[in-house]
Amino acid sequence: MPKLIESAAQRVFVFVAFFLCIPGVQAEGYAFGANQPVRNHKLEKIATGLAETLEMRTRLQVVIVPENDRIVSVEPFLNGEGYRVEFEGAFFDQLNEEEVVAALAHEIGHVWIFSHRPYLHSEALANEIALQVVHRKPLETLYTKLWAYTGVKGNMEELLGAED
Repeated sequence: MPKLIESAAQRVFVFVAFFLCIPGVQAEGYAFGANQPVRNHKLEKIATGLAETLEMRTRLQVVIVPENDRIVSVEPFLNGEGYRVEFEGAFFDQLNEEEVVAALAHEIGHVWIFSHRPYLHSEALANEIALQVVHRKPLETLYTKLWAYTGVKGNMEELLGAED
């Protein structure tokens, strides 16, 4: 192999080896290990659309993770330039498309709260915001599945308000 090609091949090998060794770095749609989060660009587009409907312009990342203590959650990026929604994989696999959208709407409700003072967070307020972009029924089935998954029962009326 000519020296120039050999040198380029070595650089590519070193780059790929380095890339694979950085924790949390992964190729789109592929996890290097069972414990790595998997980004989902389709869900990111849905989440961004929901946020835009609520007149919010923020960067959103959606990932499926092996474990999440809160099952579904949202956290701001450390640099403050967006938010990351995480679904626990086993729970995510139980949801239909409407329920996934309802979960995203709920988490974006939290993002809305993060950006509007006085930052009084509650599940009910996040749901009130979510109900501006999704119907009540998928939120009800989402909570029913969440309670079955966690073994903890909640109060639908407290979370979603009285049914019309």
